[in-house]
Amino acid sequence: MQLAKNAGGPFTPERLFVIRNGLDLEMLPTVPIPSREGVSLLGIGSLVQRKRWDRLLEAASWLKRRGVDFSLKVVGDGPLRPALLEQTRNLGLTTCVELVGPRDDVPALLANSMVLVHTSDAEGCPNVVMEAMASGRPVVATDAGDVPYLVEDGKTGFVVRRGDQKTLVQCLSTLIADPSLRQHMGEAGRAKALREFGLDRLVRETLSAYETVGGRMLS
Repeated sequence: MQLAKNAGGPFTPERLFVIRNGLDLEMLPTVPIPSREGVSLLGIGSLVQRKRWDRLLEAASWLKRRGVDFSLKVVGDGPLRPALLEQTRNLGLTTCVELVGPRDDVPALLANSMVLVHTSDAEGCPNVVMEAMASGRPVVATDAGDVPYLVEDGKTGFVVRRGDQKTLVQCLSTLIADPSLRQHMGEAGRAKALREFGLDRLVRETLSAYETVGGRMLS
């Protein structure tokens, strides 16, 4: 919003409305968090610099060195794939980290995971965070874009300041060690998604914005 206000030029808006993304919640049913040994972490997104997958791999290295039982799947493709594969090898993570490439079965990936991790430096309103919450999964994410609005820190997951690697690792360690907390945060995330992330809210706010500036409701 601030960028739009400061843009200048002939198309500077007189009024601004923020209408965040919406989801088809029926496509993301809640599946109980798996109870198997070893916590499965999931990251989804393009393999580009601003997503900061290197930061997540460093956190994974810290966890492995301390004997934490976990696995991590990073789903997506992009120009940094070769560099991230090399970093995975150099950090000795090939037994617990997998770069699986692009996939189109996000609901199934979330159903088989326990925690979504999102370590981006720059975002808008990341759908993957909303999708994870709608699926009943706790989220650990950096404070980029709309993440602080989406994730209620300490309730539906943890919001970490960008660049605060120590806190990122601490939050992951806390969720990995506490299945009850994972369950409670996942349930709270699903409840928030039902209240705030649905397509009905998106349509309602869009129509309201048109009405406010003098548009007519379609009959």
